[in-house]
Amino acid sequence: MKKLAIIITLFALSLSQIVSAQTPIGNIDVKGFGSVNVFPNAATITLNIKFVKPTLREAINETQKTELAVINIIKRYVSDTSEIMKGFISTDKSNYWNEKLQKYIFMGFESQQSIVFPLKDLNRMEKFTEEILKTRIQEITSISYFHTDAATFYKKAQDLAIKDALESTQRIAQSSGVKLGKINFVDTDASPNTALYQTYNTESFQAYGKMMGGRGVRSSGQLIHFTASITMRTNIIE
Repeated sequence: MKKLAIIITLFALSLSQIVSAQTPIGNIDVKGFGSVNVFPNAATITLNIKFVKPTLREAINETQKTELAVINIIKRYVSDTSEIMKGFISTDKSNYWNEKLQKYIFMGFESQQSIVFPLKDLNRMEKFTEEILKTRIQEITSISYFHTDAATFYKKAQDLAIKDALESTQRIAQSSGVKLGKINFVDTDASPNTALYQTYNTESFQAYGKMMGGRGVRSSGQLIHFTASITMRTNIIE
């Protein structure tokens, strides 16, 4: 019985030493960063229709007529017409400041409307621009370039961030002469779904008399940078 008690005691001491050897005595906290750069393959285009006429009815009629022509063109460039969004027609009086008379002069009644839609094939941008300029739009208000696989690219950036964090942790541990245990904390800065809203925006250009102003329309935006950061905490053990 005494022999059995000695064996149990020795086993308990050995187990205690094993547990003690794996007990965390501190942590290494690092940040990892990853980045993936791609050119956009799609764009969200915002068009503006605006007319100033002597009567409100004339202004609204011109807006509605142009809207119909614009929508008919857009439908040839989108696969899902539910993605075409039309704002309500807004109306107002139009005035300008006369320096000589030192007062506002009434010009007429203004009717205005915005149309937004996604162009998911940038190879068709030039053709679309050519067609839309044949209508009486006032301006292309904005072009926001994006990538339809944005979430995938962001996930790749996260994977690179994790790899960076692991390599940094191992390097720091090696340089410090400490032994690493388990990773006990990982935190990311965002979800891949947030990458869907990552865009590159152009300035607007006006189309008065079919003359383009501003920066004009590009068939491709600049590079989009999908970046991710990871915070990782790893145990230091004896």
